[in-house]
Amino acid sequence: MTFPVCDQEDLIEAIDSVEAQLHTNHPNVALMCRFLNSIARSLRAQPEARDACLAIEDAIGKAGMPSTWQSGI
Repeated sequence: MTFPVCDQEDLIEAIDSVEAQLHTNHPNVALMCRFLNSIARSLRAQPEARDACLAIEDAIGKAGMPSTWQSGI
């Protein structure tokens, strides 16, 4: 997959934020879902990332949070 440098930095920052939440005793689910939606939104233009986007959508749904990454398609 290829991304512009600015998108790469944003994507890495979002992944790091989700990972940080996963390592806390009480993760902020809403914050994690916001970052997961952002990650999926960044990946959605990449056909090879379709499975990753669907896995993210599944995780967001299981958390009972809204999936917004497909908005605007």
